[in-house]
Amino acid sequence: MAVIVFCEDDPGIQKLIRSALRRSLHTVEMANDGVEGLALIERVRPAAVFADITMPAMDGIALCRALRARPDLAAIPFVVMTASTEPEKLQTCLAVGATDYLTKPFNLPELRAKVERYAADAAQPAQG
Repeated sequence: MAVIVFCEDDPGIQKLIRSALRRSLHTVEMANDGVEGLALIERVRPAAVFADITMPAMDGIALCRALRARPDLAAIPFVVMTASTEPEKLQTCLAVGATDYLTKPFNLPELRAKVERYAADAAQPAQG
């Protein structure tokens, strides 16, 4: 069982995520913005972070930069959630260190598959 953090400011999308993952064996933690998300990530050390690009206080790109700047948090997979399909915006996200992206509206099986993938990756012993 893994902890997955979602940073999403829209209550309707938060509800959709919780509903989609309710049968998951993983713990889903929610933050309403990047500032709240960063504090939550520091506290729970999740297997992965899924974050909306557009949020108040600290957007998803700034949150990704903040995680990548911290050696203790830099290895956490970071999945950007966005309604934008503009290649430039997606490239910016990947350039600042995002691991992956998920487009809105969500394809729920894809959301579940990405959560399972990153939770499984976190459960694997470190190579080395």
